[in-house]
This record gives sequence, structure tokens and C-alpha cells, in this order.
Amino acid sequence: MGLKELANKDAAHTIEGKQAGNTVFTLSDKAGHSWEITGFVGDIGYSVDTEGNRVAGRTVCASFLARRITIDGRITTPAPGWKLCYTNTDGEKQEGSVAFAEPDRTIGIVRVFLSLDMSGAEQEVTNG
Repeated sequence: MGLKELANKDAAHTIEGKQAGNTVFTLSDKAGHSWEITGFVGDIGYSVDTEGNRVAGRTVCASFLARRITIDGRITTPAPGWKLCYTNTDGEKQEGSVAFAEPDRTIGIVRVFLSLDMSGAEQEVTNG
């Protein structure tokens, strides 16, 4: 087995293995295709900056195996505007839009960054 094949096998085990603490989420394109995927979702929120100033912010990204997203038999990279839905650690459903995708075509992993509607959180921090 070559290095590329070994890396691909390790990525599948790490990203989709049940012991990895991964998340099942749904990715949908604008044409109505939808995929249920197992991968990592990182949802990091913060409400203060490094100097203690109150701010609202959130970074959400998801990583998964590229081969899980196919249209007409071809691997497809998610595009801006696609929707990703997941359940956070509090059991709440979350939805974001793909802002951009970073495919790693060497070992077949895609990382997408999501944009979220932060108007409610920003309002809470501002008024809190």
C-alpha cells in the first residue's frame, strides 16, 4: 500500500470512525441534492476579545471525506450557499451556509467554513 492509499485509509478511520467523537450532519445544495455525512463539526463561540472587550463571534467549520459528495457519479466540492445542518452539544439544531470550501485533493478531505446568522447573539451581547 502506497502513502496516498494509507493516508486515505487513515483519514476515513479518523473522520468517520465512531471512536473519534464525530458528528452526523446534513449537507444540501441549491438544486435539492442532500447528503447525510459523518465528519467533524467545530463550532467555536466567543464573546470577549483578548483584551476583555465584549464582542460576539463564532467560527463554524466541518470536515468530511470528499468522496461522500457526488453528483452524477462525480465528486463535487460544496459551493457557497449550500446548507449544512448539525446538532450541537446542547442538542440544538444548527444551520449554516457554506461560505467557502477548502478541498484537500491529495487525501480526499474537504473542510467547509460556514456563515451563520449572528443577529440574535450579537443583540444579546450588546444588550447584556
